[in-house]
Amino acid sequence: MQIRGDDAGPREEPGTDATTVDATELGDALMQQQATADILRLISRSSFDLDTVLATLIRSAIVLCEATRGVVWLRRGENLRLAAQLNYPAEWVTFAQELAVRPSADAATTTGLAAFTGEVVNIADIPADPRFRSLSGHQLGDYRGGLAVPLKRDGIVVGVIGLSRREARLFTDRQVALVQTFADQAVIAIENTSLIAELEARNREVLSRYFSPGLAERLASGNGMAELSGQRREIAVLFTDITDFTGLIERMEPEVLGALLNDYLAGMTAIVFDHAGTLAKVVGDALHILFGAPDRQEDHAERAVACAVALDQFAERFRTAWQERGIAVGATRIGVHSGPAIVGNFGGERFFDYTAYGDTINVAARLETANKALGTRICVSARVADAAPGFRWRPVGDLVLKGRNEPLRVLEPLPAGGGADASQAGYVVAFDKLVARDPGAIAAFAAEVGQRPDDQLCSFHLRRLLNGEAGSTIALDA
Repeated sequence: MQIRGDDAGPREEPGTDATTVDATELGDALMQQQATADILRLISRSSFDLDTVLATLIRSAIVLCEATRGVVWLRRGENLRLAAQLNYPAEWVTFAQELAVRPSADAATTTGLAAFTGEVVNIADIPADPRFRSLSGHQLGDYRGGLAVPLKRDGIVVGVIGLSRREARLFTDRQVALVQTFADQAVIAIENTSLIAELEARNREVLSRYFSPGLAERLASGNGMAELSGQRREIAVLFTDITDFTGLIERMEPEVLGALLNDYLAGMTAIVFDHAGTLAKVVGDALHILFGAPDRQEDHAERAVACAVALDQFAERFRTAWQERGIAVGATRIGVHSGPAIVGNFGGERFFDYTAYGDTINVAARLETANKALGTRICVSARVADAAPGFRWRPVGDLVLKGRNEPLRVLEPLPAGGGADASQAGYVVAFDKLVARDPGAIAAFAAEVGQRPDDQLCSFHLRRLLNGEAGSTIALDA
């Protein structure tokens, strides 16, 4: 059904040969069929780009329907707003961008009338039609003949395709039918875009739990999820854990535990994302963090160290705040190592589990645990420290971690500032004596403990020496 106005449509010229008319119709039909096929292919390839699909629909409709200009309006709430246009003058575009077309029985536009009735509106001469004389848009757009075809999804109008021409004549039934076909294809494109937007929103919600906001946004869009398939990467790995947290929770009321853990994890994860880290796992209070995956980061080692230092500073402030409330929270232990690993989403079809596998991960976990015996809060392998020259370090020792035979040089990052180096000068001298198995190492570490009784690493080395051990190689059972 059509709403028509001033049926001044084209008529067959007298004396026109029927064979010529048939040939013309056949040619037009073939052109329309080809255009329809082209647009369907475009929709299948451009499901992420509604603007491209709509622009192509308009362009094809203009050519095949002998129109001058074309436009698409899409529903936004109660009104329709400009979504795409072709060949209109800039003055009209400025006017239309501010226009909210409201569907109604007495609409002053063909678009508003088509949206209200759900029927095709085909007008031979819009300026001459009393229903539309109050509209200034046709004057700015310099058009007379107009066609408005509703876009329907499940019987509900979601938009309108409009064509116009400078000549005062109706669009033919064949042209109207073609634009209706294009309208159906536009609805398919809109539905695809809506489905993809919903999928991306769900992906974004999941990914935001693991990745920094910018990375989550990128991965959720387009083919970003393909980047999460299994790959071998050079990465930095960081583990954290609160000392004796299991014992603490057994003594706490549930509501207090909830507040404590939520505050802690909120602060820790914010720091991870600030350093563009990937939160691979959260198990209770413990975090497993990756740098260099899924995005390649040439500075993954430096990022990991900077993150570790920031996490340590936050955790210490957090401890102090809760101790003032009468709850003794243990120190957060951190281990950092780098090396090759296999990374990817290994959660199967039902779960998302972006994680890493390999010896690099095991070593980082062991370094986190090593802090307990050493009295340190951060243990970083030399491989990471060598790749992060912008930080100050003091050597911890050559650790033989559980399940390994070869010692691993481990270091501890020092606070920023030259004063840290000066305060650690005595420690470096004592450690050099330890490496050289110099008997004077006992006196050197004893002097350090006397000056800094809270330095648990100095106390650890002194105990070893007093128990008859020597050298910097330290075997750990845990």
